Amino acid sequence: MLPYASGQEPAIYLIAVPLLLLVVSAIAQVYSRSRKLSFVSIIVLLLISGSASLYLSGTGASFRFLSVLQANGFGSLLFGAISIAIVLIEVLSYGNTGKLQRFNMLLSFVVLGAFLVAFAYSIIAILVGVEMVILASAFMILQSGKNYVEPAVKLFVLGAVATAVFTLAMALLFPYDVNLSLVGALAAPIGKFIIGMSLVLFIGALSIESAAFPFNFWVPDVYEGAPGNITALLAGVNKKVALIALIEITMLVFAAYSASGGMPLLSDTLVILSILTMFFGNLAALVQRNIKRLFAYSSISQIGYILIGIAVATHLGVESSIFYIIAHMFMIIGAFAIVFWLESRNIRTMDEYSGLYGRNAFAAIGLTILMLSMAGIPPLVGFVGKFILFSSAVYGNLAFLAFVGVINSFISIYYYAKVMNQMFLRKGERHISMDRNIAVVVAACLVFVIAVGIFPQLLLGAASAAAAAL
Repeated sequence: MLPYASGQEPAIYLIAVPLLLLVVSAIAQVYSRSRKLSFVSIIVLLLISGSASLYLSGTGASFRFLSVLQANGFGSLLFGAISIAIVLIEVLSYGNTGKLQRFNMLLSFVVLGAFLVAFAYSIIAILVGVEMVILASAFMILQSGKNYVEPAVKLFVLGAVATAVFTLAMALLFPYDVNLSLVGALAAPIGKFIIGMSLVLFIGALSIESAAFPFNFWVPDVYEGAPGNITALLAGVNKKVALIALIEITMLVFAAYSASGGMPLLSDTLVILSILTMFFGNLAALVQRNIKRLFAYSSISQIGYILIGIAVATHLGVESSIFYIIAHMFMIIGAFAIVFWLESRNIRTMDEYSGLYGRNAFAAIGLTILMLSMAGIPPLVGFVGKFILFSSAVYGNLAFLAFVGVINSFISIYYYAKVMNQMFLRKGERHISMDRNIAVVVAACLVFVIAVGIFPQLLLGAASAAAAAL
C-alpha cells in the first residue's frame, strides 16, 4: 500500500522534503563553525518548511505519509505559524546567545517535534514530537550556563512525568488498536472505564505540557529562571504545540465517542480546567512584582481561554481555538522580546519599569499594545480571538463559560494597567537603545497584532478551513 493517496505523489514532497531538511539541519549545526552561516541556514530552512506548509494549507490537499503523518489544512496552518514564530525566536537570539550553533541544533529538534505533532496521524507521533520539543528546550536552558541548571532540571523532570502519564494512557488503548492511529483507537468496542481513564491521563499529561491548572506550578519558576529568548520559545511555541496535541487527541480520538452520548466526561473535564486555569492565572498575576512572573501567570490564564473552544467541541469552537493559539503566539513572543531586552539591562521588576516611556518610547508603546491585545481590547487581534471564543461558548450552550471568560478579561486589565501606569506616569532617567534584532521582532509582532485585529479575515478564513480539515 502506498503511503499517500492516489494522485498526491507530487504533493508528498511538501511533507517529505521539510522533514528531511529538519533532520539534516539538526546534524549540520553541530559541524557549523560560522555564526552567520548557522543563523542564515536555519532561517532559510524555516522559511522553506513554513512556506511549503502554508501553501499546502491553501490547497486543501490531504494525504498520509508512512501511516504516521497526515498532511491536511489543520496541521499545515499551525506548523506554518510555528515556523514563522521560530524565525522570530532565532532573530531574537542572534547576538544574545553565546553558543548559537548548539542553540540552533536544539532549535531544529524543537521544529522537528512541532512538525510531528502538527502532522500527526498516530498518537505515537504526538508522543515523540512533544517529547522532542520539551527535551530540546530543557537542554537549551542548560547550555546557557551554570546559573540556569535549576529551571532546566524542573522542565526536564516535568517533561518526564508528562511522558510517563501519556505513555500509560497509550498503553490502555494499545490492545484495541496496535497502530494507535488518531482516528482508529476507539473503533473497537471498549469499556467506559478504559476510555475514561485514558482520557483523564491524556488530558493530565498534556495539561502539564500546556500549563493548564493544576499542573502549571512549574511555569513561573522556569520562565523567571530561563534566559528571556528561551522563555519566549516556551510561551510562544512549546505550550502551543501541547495545545495542538490536546486538540488532536480530544477532537479525533474522543470527541466522536463523546458526541454519540457515550461519555459526557470530555466536555465537563475541559470546562472545569478552563475555568480554574483562567481564574488561577489572572488572580496570581494580580500580586506579581516581577514582570516575567506576571507574564508567566498571564500566559497561564490565556491557556484557559483557548480551552473554551476545545471544551465546546464544535467547528466554531475549534476554529476559535486555532485562531487564538496563533494570535497569542505572536502577542507573547513580542512581549517577552521586550522583557528579554530590559532584563539584559537589569530591569526586571515593576518598580524598575518606571518611566520606560521616557527611556524608550517604542518599547513602552509596543508593550502597551501587546498587553491591551492580551486583555481583549479592540481593535487588536486579542479582542477578535476572545470574541469568537466566547461566541463559540454561547452557541455551544455554554454561555456561563463565556461569562466567566469576560470576568477574567476584566481582571486581567487591572494588572496590565499597573504595568502601564509605571511605564507612562513616572519620569524616566536616561534613554536606552533597543537592540536592532529585538526591535525587528517586536515590530513584526505589532504588525500582526494590529493588522489581523483590524482585518481578522486574514486569519479567520484559514482557521475555519483548518477546523474543517480536522
